Amino acid sequence: MHGGLAAGVVVGNSACGHERTEYDLAICGGGLAGLTLARQIKLQQPHWSVVLIDSADRPLMEAGHKVGESTVELGAYYLAEKLQLAEYLKERHFVKLGLRYFFGGGHVSLAERPEMGLSSFPPFDSYQIDRGRLENDLRDLIAQSGVVLIEGAKVEQISLSGDLSFHEVRISGRIHEGGNTLRARWVVDASGRRRFLQKQLGLTKEKSTSRARQFSSSWFRLPGRIDIDNLVSTEKVPWHDRVPQGLRYFSTTHLMGDGYWVWLIPLSSDYTSVGIVANELLHPFSSFSTYARSLTWLESHEPVLAAHLAGREPLDFRVMHDYSYSSKQVFSQERWACVGDAGVFVDPFYSPGTNMIGFANSIVIDMMRLDFAGELTSQRVEDYNRFFLGMNDSLTANTQLPYPFHGHAMVMAAKLIWDFCNAWGFSCPQMFYGTYLDPSFSQHLRQTTARLFSLIQTMQRLWLEWAALSPSRLTYDFFDYLQLDFLRDMRSRNLQCAKSREQVIADQAENMELVEQLAQALFLLAVEDVLPEHWDTFKTLPWLNAWRIGLKPESWEKDGLFRPVSPPADSRRIYRELRRCFGVRDSPCTEDRGIDLS
Repeated sequence: MHGGLAAGVVVGNSACGHERTEYDLAICGGGLAGLTLARQIKLQQPHWSVVLIDSADRPLMEAGHKVGESTVELGAYYLAEKLQLAEYLKERHFVKLGLRYFFGGGHVSLAERPEMGLSSFPPFDSYQIDRGRLENDLRDLIAQSGVVLIEGAKVEQISLSGDLSFHEVRISGRIHEGGNTLRARWVVDASGRRRFLQKQLGLTKEKSTSRARQFSSSWFRLPGRIDIDNLVSTEKVPWHDRVPQGLRYFSTTHLMGDGYWVWLIPLSSDYTSVGIVANELLHPFSSFSTYARSLTWLESHEPVLAAHLAGREPLDFRVMHDYSYSSKQVFSQERWACVGDAGVFVDPFYSPGTNMIGFANSIVIDMMRLDFAGELTSQRVEDYNRFFLGMNDSLTANTQLPYPFHGHAMVMAAKLIWDFCNAWGFSCPQMFYGTYLDPSFSQHLRQTTARLFSLIQTMQRLWLEWAALSPSRLTYDFFDYLQLDFLRDMRSRNLQCAKSREQVIADQAENMELVEQLAQALFLLAVEDVLPEHWDTFKTLPWLNAWRIGLKPESWEKDGLFRPVSPPADSRRIYRELRRCFGVRDSPCTEDRGIDLS
């Protein structure tokens, strides 16, 4: 049984530990994943000995260092609470005004594009992160906490022991005081897209070679404040009055068109991050693979932004071709793991990178804890791989599904509302309460939410049908998604951190009831948009089978749409609330819809 090196194994004579050659953990890579893992370990298990090796020396470049500046609630909780960085984040970075979307493509005036976003800062903060600044500061923090930080050294080889002996890590460059070979009971690959262990062990999951399933990105940082408000004439007073002046700047802004989105993210170091992300079937990577080509691409697809950027010199320019990938395995009972981009890379649309780091790092620490207690089983490791890789793969598939209709304001608004509900209701509580680290707790929750996955698949089919058939009867100018009572209440109820196990399980049951009602309400919107001639069918039907919704009327009876499988509830309440957000173009449903919208 292994109790951690600090429990009695002498590995060096230096009081500060710099002459060690053996550690509980060697972290290979000093990006966000590796640094946050080291920080979390020293907060939760301060007696474990940790060495972190990275080729970069401080000071790291602020602003132009890494991509992945935007966080959402789950990742923000991980940084602020699990890593105890809440005050630091408020002092050194920007609190974020949520996610903001402008649909319709760049050939529509920005003031005329449907907008979905917040008009005030909500409870429970998320952040815009300056990665260079954060990683500089994290290096200082972990060094102060006792982590041995070897900078300016490259990992050349990781030799896995295959038994209970220590792994070996050989480094070059700045040689460690104990030599160029380190030994560790656990090794974590945090080397980013270098993917040291994944390649060494042949664990890369094969991908489709279809260009329709390839997604690429280019991005760059520009000096100064690029404020979306400045892209719309001050004469457009109603547009500016929708959100208090200057607040839009603090959102992660998405300019949406079919096959692509463009991000604008403000950084506290007085730079703005700009990125292009696209499905290669519709927007070949070669069309934005250099800075000059990116500007030309923006002139074609987002000309208002392109004109605003003209003449600015970038701090940096980076690209990722065919960026998303998965793995066959990222955690091993043989005492190794891959975290961050060294394991998987999920699509960035929902800013999930820090979420995935938080889950992976917490799993690594739990595996080490069990290993040191002699309790780590192959089943536990298998469950962790299944959970983490399943989450990565399903999230990427769900996120990349709508790229061809990213410019469709109504379908995308419906899908975003649906995805927000699922993120706040089902993903966030897993991090807040560590349910994925407790097999018994997880089992109870799976029983409660067993039908969620099939409902998500049903909704994915609805988005595809809706986008293919929609004449865009339903539209809107602007709506603040947290002005929807049901969505605001779900967010508030689930983004809490002090509940009993029984309360969390009860919440999940309530969340399941709500998403079933939401699925039916969104279906009614789709019928009104696509099939207004069938609207009378639903005037007197208070409850449907949410798992059988679709936009093929000839299949409704056969598929069982009118045969509910759960007790009836008031889905019309959510429909009425949603419906008030949207206007109608030439829809027969505008006359006597049979539903009171007052």
